[in-house]
Amino acid sequence: MDIGSATNQALIGMQSSQREMVNSAQQIAAAGTTQTQSQSAAQPVAGNTMDVVEPLINITQQQQVFDASARVVSAESENLGRLIDTEA
Repeated sequence: MDIGSATNQALIGMQSSQREMVNSAQQIAAAGTTQTQSQSAAQPVAGNTMDVVEPLINITQQQQVFDASARVVSAESENLGRLIDTEA
């Protein structure tokens, strides 16, 4: 595999997981604001707990994807550094 290709794929993975985390965070924020007019502000919405669980799980998964992609970039950088040191 080409070094540039591996780095590019890792960066794409980082960007994708970042987008997913932002989407999940928006879903979590929106879960607290979805009340119908018939519900008073003092009454909690019954579905809020379930509305938040999936985005929280997704954030955790995407953090792991992001971290794995970042480790690929780091490993590629180290390998490139060793290659340059070897050639020098």
